[in-house]
Amino acid sequence: MADEAPAAGSQRAESVTHVAVLGTLAEFHAEPIPYDLAALVRMVYEQRPDLLCLDITTEQWTERAFSDLPPDYRDALIPLADQTDIVIVPVAGTRSPTEPAAPGWRGTAIRLLRRCLASLQRSARSPAAANAWHRHLLADLLYGLSALLAGRGARRAWREHTERLVARVHQAASNDPGARILVAVNVRHCHHVRRALRRLPGIRLVRHDRLAAARSAPWRQS
Repeated sequence: MADEAPAAGSQRAESVTHVAVLGTLAEFHAEPIPYDLAALVRMVYEQRPDLLCLDITTEQWTERAFSDLPPDYRDALIPLADQTDIVIVPVAGTRSPTEPAAPGWRGTAIRLLRRCLASLQRSARSPAAANAWHRHLLADLLYGLSALLAGRGARRAWREHTERLVARVHQAASNDPGARILVAVNVRHCHHVRRALRRLPGIRLVRHDRLAAARSAPWRQS
C-alpha cells in the first residue's frame, strides 16, 4: 500500500516560523524622528511580513487609540498595515511599565542617561542606522543602567514586560505557523527578545533586512 500523505494540519504544525526583530528608538515623543518615516515604511514593506507585532495593548488597537504612540508606530507602521495585507498583532500587556525614576542623585543620573538616549535617537539618520549593532548595544547599556539606578521593582517590571512581549510573539507564531513575523519594539527589548526567541522550538530568527527572503509565499497589497 502506498504511503498516505501527511495531513495538512500536521504539515502546518511542522512549519518553521521566521521571525525578525526591528528596533525603534522613538519613545521620546517630543523628539523629532531624525529620518524620513517613508524610509521606515519602505524598509518594512520590502520585507513583506505577514504579521507585524507592535508593543501596544489590545485595547489601544481595538479602540484605535494611537495618539500617545510613538510616531514610527502612529505615522508609519500602522498606516502601512492599513494599506496592505500586513496584520497588526498587539503584544503588550494591559499597560507598559512607567519609565525608571528615583529620588536624589540616582534620579539625576537617570535623567542624564535619558538625555543620552534622546541624543542617540537624533543621531540615527536612517532606519538601518537605528538598527546598527553598536547603537543597539549602547542603547541597551543606557537603558540597563537606568533600570539599575531605579531599583529592583523597576527592573522586575521591565523584565516582566519583555517576557510578555516574547510570550505573545510566540503565541502569534503558534497560531500562524510558517508565517513571516516582524517584531518592531524599542531597542531596550531587542537583545532580550531575540535571545528568548532563539530558544523557542519552531522559530527561526532572521535579520530584519532578510525576512523577505525567508519564504517565497505570495504577498499582495490590498
